[in-house]
Amino acid sequence: MPDFTTPRRPFDTRGFLLFGLSLVLFSSGIELFGEKIVASWIALTVIALSVLLLLAYIRHARRHPAPLISLSLFKTRTFSVGIAGNLATRLGTGCVPFLMPLMLQVGFGYSAIIAGCMIAPTAVGSIIAKSTVTQILRWLGYRKTLVGVTIFIGLMIAQFSFQSPAMPVWMLLLPLFVLGMAMSTQFTSMNTITLADLTDDNASGGNSLLAVTQQLSISLGVAISAAVLRFYEGLTTPVP
Repeated sequence: MPDFTTPRRPFDTRGFLLFGLSLVLFSSGIELFGEKIVASWIALTVIALSVLLLLAYIRHARRHPAPLISLSLFKTRTFSVGIAGNLATRLGTGCVPFLMPLMLQVGFGYSAIIAGCMIAPTAVGSIIAKSTVTQILRWLGYRKTLVGVTIFIGLMIAQFSFQSPAMPVWMLLLPLFVLGMAMSTQFTSMNTITLADLTDDNASGGNSLLAVTQQLSISLGVAISAAVLRFYEGLTTPVP
Protein backbone atom coordinates (compact mmCIF):
# COMPACT_ATOMS: atom_id res chain seq x y z
CA MET A 1 0.00 0.00 0.00
CA PRO A 2 1.47 3.41 -0.95
CA ASP A 3 2.47 5.66 1.91
CA PHE A 4 0.68 8.93 1.16
CA THR A 5 1.92 11.86 3.21
CA THR A 6 1.23 15.57 3.21
CA PRO A 7 3.78 18.32 3.80
CA ARG A 8 4.25 19.26 7.44
CA ARG A 9 2.76 22.64 8.30
CA PRO A 10 3.42 24.85 11.30
CA PHE A 11 0.67 24.73 13.89
CA ASP A 12 -1.66 27.73 13.70
CA THR A 13 -1.55 28.69 17.37
CA ARG A 14 -3.31 32.01 16.95
CA GLY A 15 -6.05 30.45 14.86
CA PHE A 16 -6.46 27.67 17.41
CA LEU A 17 -6.92 30.18 20.22
CA LEU A 18 -9.37 32.35 18.28
CA PHE A 19 -11.47 29.44 16.99
CA GLY A 20 -11.34 27.41 20.21
CA LEU A 21 -12.22 30.32 22.49
CA SER A 22 -15.05 31.29 20.14
CA LEU A 23 -16.63 27.84 20.44
CA VAL A 24 -16.12 27.68 24.21
CA LEU A 25 -17.60 31.12 24.82
CA PHE A 26 -20.58 30.53 22.54
CA SER A 27 -21.47 27.24 24.20
CA SER A 28 -20.90 28.73 27.66
CA GLY A 29 -23.01 31.78 26.82
CA ILE A 30 -25.95 29.62 25.74
CA GLU A 31 -25.64 27.57 28.93
CA LEU A 32 -25.39 30.66 31.14
CA PHE A 33 -28.44 32.13 29.44
CA GLY A 34 -30.42 28.94 30.01
CA GLU A 35 -29.33 28.20 33.56
CA LYS A 36 -29.82 31.84 34.64
CA ILE A 37 -26.62 31.65 36.70
CA VAL A 38 -25.84 35.25 35.82
CA ALA A 39 -27.80 38.19 34.47
CA SER A 40 -29.06 37.80 30.92
CA TRP A 41 -26.97 40.70 29.64
CA ILE A 42 -23.79 38.97 30.82
CA ALA A 43 -24.70 35.78 28.94
CA LEU A 44 -25.52 37.80 25.82
CA THR A 45 -22.19 39.61 26.15
CA VAL A 46 -20.36 36.28 26.26
CA ILE A 47 -22.21 35.14 23.12
CA ALA A 48 -21.42 38.43 21.35
CA LEU A 49 -17.76 38.08 22.30
CA SER A 50 -17.68 34.58 20.83
CA VAL A 51 -19.07 35.91 17.54
CA LEU A 52 -16.39 38.62 17.47
CA LEU A 53 -13.70 35.99 18.03
CA LEU A 54 -15.11 33.89 15.20
CA LEU A 55 -15.05 36.91 12.88
CA ALA A 56 -11.47 37.55 13.97
CA TYR A 57 -10.59 33.96 13.08
CA ILE A 58 -12.16 34.33 9.63
CA ARG A 59 -10.03 37.40 9.02
CA HIS A 60 -6.97 35.58 10.32
CA ALA A 61 -7.64 32.49 8.17
CA ARG A 62 -7.83 34.59 5.00
CA ARG A 63 -4.34 35.93 5.62
CA HIS A 64 -2.57 32.91 7.12
CA PRO A 65 -0.77 30.63 4.62
CA ALA A 66 -1.74 27.48 6.56
CA PRO A 67 -4.79 28.21 8.78
CA LEU A 68 -6.14 25.78 11.33
CA ILE A 69 -9.30 25.35 9.24
CA SER A 70 -9.08 26.49 5.66
CA LEU A 71 -11.96 28.64 4.43
CA SER A 72 -11.50 27.12 0.97
CA LEU A 73 -13.38 24.08 2.29
CA PHE A 74 -16.63 26.02 2.09
CA LYS A 75 -16.18 26.58 -1.65
CA THR A 76 -17.27 22.95 -2.03
CA ARG A 77 -21.06 23.14 -2.05
CA THR A 78 -21.72 19.67 -0.66
CA PHE A 79 -19.37 20.36 2.24
CA SER A 80 -20.84 23.74 3.19
CA VAL A 81 -24.41 22.43 2.92
CA GLY A 82 -23.46 19.29 4.84
CA ILE A 83 -21.91 21.27 7.69
CA ALA A 84 -24.98 23.51 7.92
CA GLY A 85 -27.25 20.47 7.82
CA ASN A 86 -25.28 18.67 10.51
CA LEU A 87 -25.46 21.71 12.75
CA ALA A 88 -29.19 22.21 12.25
CA THR A 89 -30.31 18.59 12.56
CA ARG A 90 -28.12 17.71 15.53
CA LEU A 91 -29.46 20.72 17.41
CA GLY A 92 -32.80 18.92 17.39
CA THR A 93 -31.72 15.32 17.81
CA GLY A 94 -28.87 16.05 20.22
CA CYS A 95 -31.33 17.00 22.95
CA VAL A 96 -33.16 13.65 22.84
CA PRO A 97 -30.74 11.80 25.19
CA PHE A 98 -31.10 14.74 27.60
CA LEU A 99 -34.86 15.32 27.47
CA MET A 100 -36.11 11.74 27.26
CA PRO A 101 -34.67 10.58 30.61
CA LEU A 102 -36.04 13.76 32.18
CA MET A 103 -39.50 13.04 30.83
CA LEU A 104 -39.35 9.41 31.96
CA GLN A 105 -38.20 10.39 35.47
CA VAL A 106 -40.07 13.63 36.19
CA GLY A 107 -43.14 13.04 34.04
CA PHE A 108 -43.60 9.28 34.18
CA GLY A 109 -42.10 8.53 37.59
CA TYR A 110 -39.44 6.01 36.55
CA SER A 111 -36.24 5.71 38.54
CA ALA A 112 -33.01 7.13 37.11
CA ILE A 113 -31.56 3.72 36.23
CA ILE A 114 -34.77 2.51 34.58
CA ALA A 115 -35.10 5.74 32.59
CA GLY A 116 -31.50 5.41 31.43
CA CYS A 117 -31.98 1.79 30.37
CA MET A 118 -35.10 2.71 28.41
CA ILE A 119 -32.95 4.87 26.11
CA ALA A 120 -30.98 1.76 25.07
CA PRO A 121 -33.33 0.91 22.14
CA THR A 122 -32.18 4.11 20.47
CA ALA A 123 -28.59 2.85 20.43
CA VAL A 124 -29.67 -0.62 19.28
CA GLY A 125 -31.68 0.85 16.42
CA SER A 126 -28.76 3.05 15.45
CA ILE A 127 -26.42 0.06 15.21
CA ILE A 128 -28.88 -2.04 13.20
CA ALA A 129 -29.55 0.79 10.74
CA LYS A 130 -25.85 0.94 9.77
CA SER A 131 -26.28 -2.23 7.72
CA THR A 132 -29.20 -0.85 5.70
CA VAL A 133 -28.07 2.70 4.89
CA THR A 134 -26.21 1.74 1.72
CA GLN A 135 -29.22 -0.06 0.27
CA ILE A 136 -31.54 2.84 1.15
CA LEU A 137 -29.24 5.36 -0.54
CA ARG A 138 -28.99 3.24 -3.66
CA TRP A 139 -32.75 2.91 -3.79
CA LEU A 140 -33.82 6.49 -2.98
CA GLY A 141 -30.71 8.61 -3.47
CA TYR A 142 -29.33 11.22 -1.07
CA ARG A 143 -31.90 13.94 -1.64
CA LYS A 144 -35.01 11.83 -1.04
CA THR A 145 -33.38 9.97 1.84
CA LEU A 146 -32.28 13.09 3.71
CA VAL A 147 -35.53 15.01 3.16
CA GLY A 148 -37.71 12.03 4.03
CA VAL A 149 -35.78 10.89 7.09
CA THR A 150 -35.54 14.45 8.47
CA ILE A 151 -39.31 14.90 8.26
CA PHE A 152 -39.80 11.46 9.80
CA ILE A 153 -37.47 12.30 12.72
CA GLY A 154 -39.38 15.51 13.37
CA LEU A 155 -42.66 13.60 13.48
CA MET A 156 -41.17 10.93 15.75
CA ILE A 157 -39.92 13.53 18.22
CA ALA A 158 -43.27 15.34 18.11
CA GLN A 159 -45.22 12.17 18.89
CA PHE A 160 -43.45 11.85 22.24
CA SER A 161 -45.59 14.76 23.43
CA PHE A 162 -48.61 12.44 23.21
CA GLN A 163 -47.03 9.75 25.40
CA SER A 164 -48.42 9.18 28.89
CA PRO A 165 -47.51 7.02 31.92
CA ALA A 166 -50.62 4.92 31.29
CA MET A 167 -49.25 3.59 27.99
CA PRO A 168 -47.59 0.14 27.89
CA VAL A 169 -43.80 0.16 28.09
CA TRP A 170 -43.41 -1.25 24.58
CA MET A 171 -45.18 1.82 23.20
CA LEU A 172 -42.36 3.88 24.67
CA LEU A 173 -39.52 1.59 23.62
CA LEU A 174 -40.60 0.97 20.03
CA PRO A 175 -40.61 4.66 18.99
CA LEU A 176 -37.16 5.06 20.57
CA PHE A 177 -35.88 2.10 18.56
CA VAL A 178 -37.31 3.48 15.31
CA LEU A 179 -35.98 6.95 16.13
CA GLY A 180 -32.50 5.50 16.61
CA MET A 181 -32.64 3.85 13.18
CA ALA A 182 -33.82 7.07 11.56
CA MET A 183 -31.15 9.22 13.20
CA SER A 184 -28.42 6.76 12.25
CA THR A 185 -29.59 6.81 8.63
CA GLN A 186 -29.63 10.59 8.63
CA PHE A 187 -26.19 11.00 10.20
CA THR A 188 -24.51 8.42 7.97
CA SER A 189 -26.02 9.87 4.79
CA MET A 190 -25.17 13.42 5.73
CA ASN A 191 -21.61 12.64 6.79
CA THR A 192 -20.76 10.78 3.61
CA ILE A 193 -22.12 13.44 1.28
CA THR A 194 -20.39 16.18 3.29
CA LEU A 195 -16.94 14.72 2.62
CA ALA A 196 -17.63 13.18 -0.79
CA ASP A 197 -16.42 16.03 -3.02
CA LEU A 198 -13.40 17.19 -1.01
CA THR A 199 -9.98 16.89 -2.58
CA ASP A 200 -7.19 14.87 -0.99
CA ASP A 201 -5.58 18.07 0.28
CA ASN A 202 -8.75 19.20 2.07
CA ALA A 203 -10.10 15.86 3.25
CA SER A 204 -8.27 15.89 6.58
CA GLY A 205 -9.31 19.44 7.48
CA GLY A 206 -12.87 18.79 6.35
CA ASN A 207 -13.15 15.67 8.47
CA SER A 208 -11.80 17.55 11.50
CA LEU A 209 -14.29 20.40 11.06
CA LEU A 210 -17.13 17.90 10.62
CA ALA A 211 -16.20 16.20 13.90
CA VAL A 212 -16.07 19.58 15.68
CA THR A 213 -19.44 20.57 14.22
CA GLN A 214 -21.03 17.32 15.39
CA GLN A 215 -19.87 17.71 18.99
CA LEU A 216 -20.66 21.43 19.08
CA SER A 217 -24.18 20.98 17.75
CA ILE A 218 -24.93 18.22 20.26
CA SER A 219 -23.73 20.37 23.17
CA LEU A 220 -25.69 23.34 21.84
CA GLY A 221 -28.78 21.16 21.50
CA VAL A 222 -28.57 20.24 25.18
CA ALA A 223 -27.86 23.84 26.21
CA ILE A 224 -30.71 25.28 24.14
CA SER A 225 -33.17 22.63 25.34
CA ALA A 226 -32.19 23.42 28.94
CA ALA A 227 -32.75 27.11 28.22
CA VAL A 228 -36.21 26.39 26.80
CA LEU A 229 -37.06 24.27 29.86
CA ARG A 230 -35.97 27.10 32.16
CA PHE A 231 -38.09 29.54 30.16
CA TYR A 232 -41.26 27.44 30.46
CA GLU A 233 -40.47 26.67 34.08
CA GLY A 234 -40.59 30.38 34.78
CA LEU A 235 -43.96 30.64 33.04
CA THR A 236 -45.54 27.74 34.92
CA THR A 237 -44.12 28.44 38.38
CA PRO A 238 -46.86 30.07 40.46
CA VAL A 239 -46.06 33.45 41.95
CA PRO A 240 -46.51 33.42 45.77
